[in-house]
Amino acid sequence: MISIVVPVYNAEKYIATTIEMVQRQTYTDWELILVDDCSKDHSVDVMKSCIGANSDKIRLIQKEVNEGAAMARNTGIDAARGRYIAFLDADDIWYPGKLEKELAFLEKHDAAFVFSSYEFGDEDGVPTGKAVHVPKTLTYRQALSRTVIFTSTVLLDTQQTGKELIHMPKIGSEDTATWWKILKAGFTAYGLDESLAIYRRPPQSLSSNKGTAVKRIWNLYRTEAKMSVATAFIYMFFWAWRATVRRVVADTIRSHVESVKRFVTLELSLVGLIVQTLLFAHVWFQWYYPLISSFRFSQEGFAFGTGLKLYFRGHLLILAVYLVVLLFLSKIMGALKTGYLKPANIFASQMTALVITNIVIYFQLSLMRNWLIPGEIMAFLTVVQIVVAGIWSYLSNWIYLSVFPPIETLAIEGEESINSVVRAFDTRRDRFKIMRTLKLQDNNLEEIKEECLRWYGAVILGSMEESVRRELLEFCYSHYIRVYLSPDIPDILMQGTETMDLFDTPLLELKEYPISLEMRVLKRLTDLVISGGLMLLLSPILLVRILYGKAVCGTVFEKQECTTKGGKSFFLHTFVRKDGKTTWMTSLPMLWDVFRGKMSVVGPRPLTKKEMDVLIKENPRYFYRLRVQAGLTGYAQVYGKKTSVQEDLLKLDLIYIQHFSALMDMKLMLLSLQGESRQ
Repeated sequence: MISIVVPVYNAEKYIATTIEMVQRQTYTDWELILVDDCSKDHSVDVMKSCIGANSDKIRLIQKEVNEGAAMARNTGIDAARGRYIAFLDADDIWYPGKLEKELAFLEKHDAAFVFSSYEFGDEDGVPTGKAVHVPKTLTYRQALSRTVIFTSTVLLDTQQTGKELIHMPKIGSEDTATWWKILKAGFTAYGLDESLAIYRRPPQSLSSNKGTAVKRIWNLYRTEAKMSVATAFIYMFFWAWRATVRRVVADTIRSHVESVKRFVTLELSLVGLIVQTLLFAHVWFQWYYPLISSFRFSQEGFAFGTGLKLYFRGHLLILAVYLVVLLFLSKIMGALKTGYLKPANIFASQMTALVITNIVIYFQLSLMRNWLIPGEIMAFLTVVQIVVAGIWSYLSNWIYLSVFPPIETLAIEGEESINSVVRAFDTRRDRFKIMRTLKLQDNNLEEIKEECLRWYGAVILGSMEESVRRELLEFCYSHYIRVYLSPDIPDILMQGTETMDLFDTPLLELKEYPISLEMRVLKRLTDLVISGGLMLLLSPILLVRILYGKAVCGTVFEKQECTTKGGKSFFLHTFVRKDGKTTWMTSLPMLWDVFRGKMSVVGPRPLTKKEMDVLIKENPRYFYRLRVQAGLTGYAQVYGKKTSVQEDLLKLDLIYIQHFSALMDMKLMLLSLQGESRQ
């Protein structure tokens, strides 16, 4: 049995909650000993009303003289009938599994003394987001320089320690003095690094007075640890240093954890880009610059004079151009999202960015030479860079995950079963750890809100009524809790709105057609250039495939009636497929459909007229995806490769339509070159 000792002094505001909290523990073999230290308020009356018929498990001891928390705890220790002793201050909070988890942890390590991590809460017990993490073990020497044990998290085995050893002295910081005494006797404290309690800390609490804390720790060094002045000063220095690091540096990092994550991600990515630039610098100085700066002759033998001579700033500009081009392409390809995308995706993005960058720089250097320079050197450089990129992708991902463990996540589902967004999170256990899943019912909304306040790293909202979802969304936002949710169609449409500044009241404008006229003209010109250029470049392949189809299959093209912008029909052309499978080779005739304006390079996937009619009949909102022309590739084709849910694909298409830009089209085209899923 676990005996829970609670010293009580003027705690009428909290004591009822404290008793209820103990009764909610998942471990049920306990007794609660409430020791009233001559309270002057109505604490005793509140405790008596709470005990009621539970006098077999809850006892109230009323002291006749006020002697302080230490003596009240000692009274409770002497009255305890259980083997194990747990301390709880009247204004602190335990999570329901506190006793069960600590007892299992104690038995696992065959320990006499365990304690756990804890969170800071405001006066109402709402977590502030700051937490104190504990070491795996703590010895006497280690404990002298760090006050990391929180009294309301301690569990002791009196069968090993005896009760006398855990009696607390009547001095300031009596709890710290007791832990030192137990550890000095040869015991080791084992730390369970899981927040199981909330330290309710009002703004003006006694322990928040730094001057008082310094005086108390100095007194403990001199009187309890029997240290000399010099030794006490040394330990005081290390104690102050640890406290400063924990409270100033660590708290600052935790309070800006997302900024820190972005900074670490950027630094890891930049290191990789700088290494790649240094590899290019070696090739530039070793081979290409000597070639470009040498005497130049035309192919006909005419002398063009001396080559291009550069000084330090010129070399620096060449390297800067390389870095900027690589950075830009890496950015739009997603190669800078270390820790966000899987390392295989990061590697694929970096590889594509490197290949394109080296092609661009190769032609730039050729212009500087006035003729094509040897390409085998750049090809060898690209191979080396790809190997380095592969190694750095996995190494940087390992570093990121070592620094930032998976986000502890709470999932909340509606009346229906948990939806695809939660299942998707469960596939990324390297980034998200779903700790608990709650089902929303008629009368448990307040309970769910209370659970959200345990300061999970994030909350997932599944399918539920719109009014309830909005209420939970606002609740989480007001308490600084990150939320992930699957957007409905209206949510996506709202993303494409613009703020109107014409009036003195906030208004949003949702345009009937999201893509402006000038962007439509630019998109059409881009389609003409890309489709025409590719058909010209691939003309030998097209010719061979036409002859092959004519000779082997008797026919060259297949036609399907598909639907495009505005619901108009057009015939989509592909090469004849003997096995029924579509490959990049069989899809080449689609370039002609792009060139003649029936579809675009980038846009929603073209569906057959029959498929589209069925979808619109089931849900008229599928007509929204026909606001732009169908495309060879698109947002849904790139980011939705692993889903077959038509509504999810519709949402992805609408995200593209509502966020259209020339830069997005370029990004989607480059991502399509990778052929790699972005999930």
